[in-house]
Amino acid sequence: MKVICLCGSPGAWLAVPLLLVLAAPGAAQDPAQMWNALAQAAFDPGKSATVENVLLTRDRIRITLSSGTIQFSQPVNGVVFGAAFRGRGRVQLDPPTPSEAQQLALFTGRESLDMELTEAVFAFSDDTFAQLATELKWQAAAEGNALAKLYAERQQEREDVGAEILPRLFASLLSGDRKRTALFAADLKTRDKGWVHFRLDALNPEEVTVGRWVSWGPVTLFDAWLSFPAGGRSSSEAFRNPLARDDYRIRSYKIDAAVTVGAELRATARVLLEPRADGDRALSFVLDANLRVESVKDASGAALAFFQPRDPKDRSQSYGDYVVAVLREPTRAAQALTLEFTYAGKRVVRREGGGTYFCQSGGWYPTRENSFASRADFEITFRSPKRYALVATGDKVRETQEGDTTVSVWKSGIPLAVAGFAYGDFKVHTEKAGAVDVEIYANRELDNDTKYLMQAIDPTMPRSMNSSRASLPIGDLAPAHRAKEMAIEMSNTLRVFEKYFGPYPYKRLAVSSLPLAYSYGQGWPMLIYLWSLSFFDSTQRQQLGIRDHLQLTDFFRAHESSHQWWGHRVGWKSYHDQWLSEGFAQFSGNLYVLFRNNEKEFLERLRQDKLELSAADLRNRRYDSLGPVWMGQRLNSVDSPRAYSVVVYNKGGYILHMIRMMLFDPRSQEPDERFIRMMQEFTRTYHNQPASTEDFKALVEKHMTPAMDLEGNRKMDWFFNQYVYGTGMAQYQFHYQLQDAGDGMWTLKGEVAQSGVPDGWKDILPIYVHLPNRVARLGWINVTKKFTTIEVPLRFKPEKISLNAKEDILAQVKQ
Repeated sequence: MKVICLCGSPGAWLAVPLLLVLAAPGAAQDPAQMWNALAQAAFDPGKSATVENVLLTRDRIRITLSSGTIQFSQPVNGVVFGAAFRGRGRVQLDPPTPSEAQQLALFTGRESLDMELTEAVFAFSDDTFAQLATELKWQAAAEGNALAKLYAERQQEREDVGAEILPRLFASLLSGDRKRTALFAADLKTRDKGWVHFRLDALNPEEVTVGRWVSWGPVTLFDAWLSFPAGGRSSSEAFRNPLARDDYRIRSYKIDAAVTVGAELRATARVLLEPRADGDRALSFVLDANLRVESVKDASGAALAFFQPRDPKDRSQSYGDYVVAVLREPTRAAQALTLEFTYAGKRVVRREGGGTYFCQSGGWYPTRENSFASRADFEITFRSPKRYALVATGDKVRETQEGDTTVSVWKSGIPLAVAGFAYGDFKVHTEKAGAVDVEIYANRELDNDTKYLMQAIDPTMPRSMNSSRASLPIGDLAPAHRAKEMAIEMSNTLRVFEKYFGPYPYKRLAVSSLPLAYSYGQGWPMLIYLWSLSFFDSTQRQQLGIRDHLQLTDFFRAHESSHQWWGHRVGWKSYHDQWLSEGFAQFSGNLYVLFRNNEKEFLERLRQDKLELSAADLRNRRYDSLGPVWMGQRLNSVDSPRAYSVVVYNKGGYILHMIRMMLFDPRSQEPDERFIRMMQEFTRTYHNQPASTEDFKALVEKHMTPAMDLEGNRKMDWFFNQYVYGTGMAQYQFHYQLQDAGDGMWTLKGEVAQSGVPDGWKDILPIYVHLPNRVARLGWINVTKKFTTIEVPLRFKPEKISLNAKEDILAQVKQ
């Protein structure tokens, strides 16, 4: 078998001089011509060949083209970049870690890949053509334009679902360092799974990606089967510096934006960025495709070429959300440059009735992927209708009136991960939480969906009504009705979290109500978007038949409030570490319920989280078996669209709760003192910086107690390997008896049986005594094997003995 490896050989160029001269670098083409040539690839009839047992290897990806025909594209900017194959072949891959093998098995039923293929489409900027050229039997195109058509159809299918291969390939072909920016992408049509996508992207810390696009209702989603670093590196090593592979780092923004009564956004964003490498000409930014770019200029005012995907209009799925700017000269590392983007569009701001607007929190200015791993300064000037209010991230440093327009200027003060704004006919109410101003921006009018809801409740109401009050005793549903109560509630969340996590990181907190149709919350720095349903009072929710009041109110508000610490004061390095934001916010929401309500409600919240983890997805698989919290967004799939939220939120929150309970000291005047000390050190150490799972683990090990040291090495490997990097939930059966030992003494004898988890699973199980007026923790049972016996002397006879009474450990206990 002929083997083609990632590394080329100088001798390969000498073997086929006629063909490879066409691929030699030449004068750079016009950017627009290049883009169009990539988007509508022309295939070369002279670059058609038969294939016999050629093995193409990219890291762990092994693609065998057993027999058939392959044809290549004409070069663009001197590079042959595409190919299409039809015939017989095979793709094989052995995952590098048990967790990746587990993920692969969830999608394919096997822990390694070995699939037959009949067609293949390749897009590349590396030396794939040079490597293959010496191993092929060249001939005139036997299939006419069939392979060119195959390539075009597959490329169109990819771009229609926002795969964004085109801008990535374009950037690499324009780069002066194609090794650093190398891309290899292969779509293989397999017998078992249809089209499967394989990618090796040198700009991604986890270079290797495998998965496929799957239809889900009106949209198509990418199920990520595998994602791992090339060359045998670990993901922790790959993301140690999360910005190491980036083309650039954004230092600051100066944005002039205008919003209108008609819900149009128009903006000019001046972006100061610092290139991280020499030789790049095409820089890609994330920007909602509903915003159409009118111009991109450099610091001198010279117009630059730029490219966007098609306008999605009202399509359910965009064609990608990006803008690619082409520089006149290649970048020089660390030599700052400024780009000015002018753009406008609708759908990013949506009018939802009267003076109620939905303002999309992200995508409204050009940014980079994973902005939470970095920070930038923001200065934003907004122009908005005088009759409405506008609030944004940052501090309002100036506000003036120009006729019917309000001009407000907002500065971040410190570098932020993101920026956002809210806009509408708001009632504003302010409360103090210590030195922090808590401002509520609550809609005075009902949005359209709330009006429809009220009409459903009270059919006598006219459809043209503008009142927010029904004739039935449901009261006023407009968020403004409860602005003061919301300000008090949000202030209280800050007081609890300042005690546990350290000082609130900003001077103010604004909270804006979201229309009823947008059933979520979003915590941006200094600005929280809250679903309007959370503004309803308990009577209104009851009359509307809404259950789980705490989930929608006290817990929900606190969850979003805590993102000022988790996500903003402390960011995350990669998608693997996003549980440090969402899981910690889940914990924080539950913690607030403990203080706002009572322990009973708090424990019920934890049990609900555990119940959801034990529930089944669409394929009847338990959520807690679908992957570890460390897998982050990759947990989601067409078969398990809720897996990310259930596992990362619920289990992530439970993990932090378990650590809290292991540090809990009931004998101390402040039982949470050790936990508080650890969490405040975490926020101080990583203030306005991204943290990783390993960073947090090191801090837990610094604060761990002797009881937590189950392996005798002052490490928490046992805990993180099971609960963060692994899957599973132990089941424990507890039997005990109390024996009279005389002289007022009693002996507790018991046995704990463990099941449902692999051998070697470890836990420290809390044992509780139930007394007439309270439940107290007696101690811990170190469980390191399937059966554990205990014998404990007692000075009294308790009413009852139980394990895990405070939901200390994520486990199912029967006794």
